[in-house]
Amino acid sequence: MDPIASKYPYWKRILHKFQARRDIPFRKKFFMGYDLHGNTYWEFTLDGNMGRLRRKLEPYQQSLFKTDHFESVPPQWHQWLRRTRQNAPTLQELIDDQLRQQRIKILAQHADQKWQNEKMRLENENRMKLQAELDKVEEENKKFQEEVEKVKKSAAESESAAPNSDDPWAQADAQAKSEESPIASASIKPRK
Repeated sequence: MDPIASKYPYWKRILHKFQARRDIPFRKKFFMGYDLHGNTYWEFTLDGNMGRLRRKLEPYQQSLFKTDHFESVPPQWHQWLRRTRQNAPTLQELIDDQLRQQRIKILAQHADQKWQNEKMRLENENRMKLQAELDKVEEENKKFQEEVEKVKKSAAESESAAPNSDDPWAQADAQAKSEESPIASASIKPRK
């Protein structure tokens, strides 16, 4: 389907084709083409110098400021207007470029989704590893607590079984638990 058919009637498109002909003498303005927004592009001369024609854009819909039209101008037509491109772009070229941009957007969405899925997978994997490490540390902590309880229990049994052993700490604990305190039993002799 022709995207220009909805913007310009048939007679206007025929007129544009006639205005594009360069073999008519004394003509100073030549139609060059359309873009997908319906803007038209022209080459013209003011002084009759056909060696270097000026280029301009006539917008499909006028806006308040003339510079606002450049938001709707495709890059290919910008290049032609600024003379970085010799030949005017065709409608098919503009349509192909628009399709290319749509494909790139779809591929970018797929890539973003892929990276989001990969990020979620890595987060879940790291969460599982962290949970495994926490379970392992908790298991080791339980084992350590059990060993401490066993040591305390065996120390209490050995203390009750043999309070007068060679262990000085056990003797100090036994003496501290006795009723007779070394501080209370100490006496100070006055000096002479």
